[in-house]
Amino acid sequence: MKSGAVLVEIRTEAGRIAAANVNVQRPRLAPLLVGRSATSVASLVPQLYAVCAGAQGAAINAALSAARGDIPATQVAAAVRAEAAGEQVLALLTGVAQAFAARLRRAIADPGALLQILENVMLKTPLREWLSFESFESLRDWAEAKDSPLAEECRRRVALAEPAPHADSLLPVLEAADGLADWPVLTEDFAGAPSWMGRAAETGATARLGAHPLVQALAQRPFLQHWIARLIELAGYAAGDSRLLCGRVSAVRVSAGRGRAAVETARGTLLHEVTLDGARVLDYVIVAPTEWNFQPNGAVRHWLEGMPSASGEVALALAKRAVEALDPCVECRYAIA
Repeated sequence: MKSGAVLVEIRTEAGRIAAANVNVQRPRLAPLLVGRSATSVASLVPQLYAVCAGAQGAAINAALSAARGDIPATQVAAAVRAEAAGEQVLALLTGVAQAFAARLRRAIADPGALLQILENVMLKTPLREWLSFESFESLRDWAEAKDSPLAEECRRRVALAEPAPHADSLLPVLEAADGLADWPVLTEDFAGAPSWMGRAAETGATARLGAHPLVQALAQRPFLQHWIARLIELAGYAAGDSRLLCGRVSAVRVSAGRGRAAVETARGTLLHEVTLDGARVLDYVIVAPTEWNFQPNGAVRHWLEGMPSASGEVALALAKRAVEALDPCVECRYAIA
């Protein structure tokens, strides 16, 4: 089964990006799952996703338990948190030598080893010191002073053009029960264009860390802000920070035979809702972070429209940076005119 794609269409005019159209195309899962046994669906769903299979598995199992009336307590799933850390490594090291990425990913299962690599190789700074940065100036001074892969990458990103900040809302970290008043029942239409308080909303590391001083200080540099938010979460994972929200799993019984689960993945909030008819699945809806983050009227469009663009190549590079900031779980295709 094809996993879908994000489509970004850019139109330039008079040396600027005049329009940025964003659309997520994803096949519907319900026809594949309805009528199957709950056991087979629990096995099948994680296999349908190329990334975050652990988070998908945690979500389907929590939703099924809630549908049966056995609501699991909110918890942080260590395996989901570790999976998220691995995804953050992939997103963080786009511009860094792949040898470093491979080394970091091998260390994900051992946070202590990961901490040593981050401190001694990637940052060349004690994690406690690096995590204490609260301003753009402190971050820039560190990057200019250190000869390390992540400092070099930070210097490169500091020098790049940035869009104006997008003032749209950030999705709060929700437990499964928190959305019941706004979304009594999840539908396929909602899954295709989810909204919070009637508006497009962003989810992910930047939303989870919205109150962090450094993340707030970088609000005028959205692309750098999103990169740093991922690095803060990865560093927190390596340091064993129990306050991290990534990896949290919660569930609620929506009604008799219907359960909903919420999981905080690397890319943001993942929702599953399943309805059972006995031992078989009657309805199934998944709301993925990519659908939150790549709304037609969301951040990518607002970041890109109006940015200077001397050529199609420049426009394409800017579009790729905007997409990278939100890191879709499917491929992205671009069209520049």
